[in-house]
Amino acid sequence: MEFIAVFLVCLFVLFILVAGLAFGRSPVYQPEPEEVLQLLRGIANRTTSEQAWSLFLHTPITHDPELESLRLRCYQFDQGELEGAVARQGINGYIYDSDSRIFISTLADDLEKKIQEAPLKIDF
Repeated sequence: MEFIAVFLVCLFVLFILVAGLAFGRSPVYQPEPEEVLQLLRGIANRTTSEQAWSLFLHTPITHDPELESLRLRCYQFDQGELEGAVARQGINGYIYDSDSRIFISTLADDLEKKIQEAPLKIDF
C-alpha cells in the first residue's frame, strides 16, 4: 500500500514538472528604455547595484536594436574596448570613477533625448 501511495505522489510531481516545462516559457530580459535610463542615471548617484548593471551589460536585448547598441557601447566601455574612454573602478559604492561616470552620463543624456523624441505608443 505504501508503494502505491509513493508511486502516485511521484507520478503527480512528475506530471506537474512535465506540464510546467511543456507550457512554460523561458525567462526573457526585455527592459524598457526608461528602465535603462534609470540604470544609467543610477551609476552617477549610486542607486544602480553591481548585479543590475552586470545583468544589463551581459544580457543581450533582442527586442530593441537601439537599446542593444547602447548596451554594446556600455559593454565595450566596461571592457576597455572603446577608444578614448577608459572605465576605472569607483570607490565609496560607485561602480566607476568620476570620469567614467561622466561618460555614462553622456550616454544617458543621448538615451533621454531618444525617449523624448520617440512617438507615443499606446498598447491595447
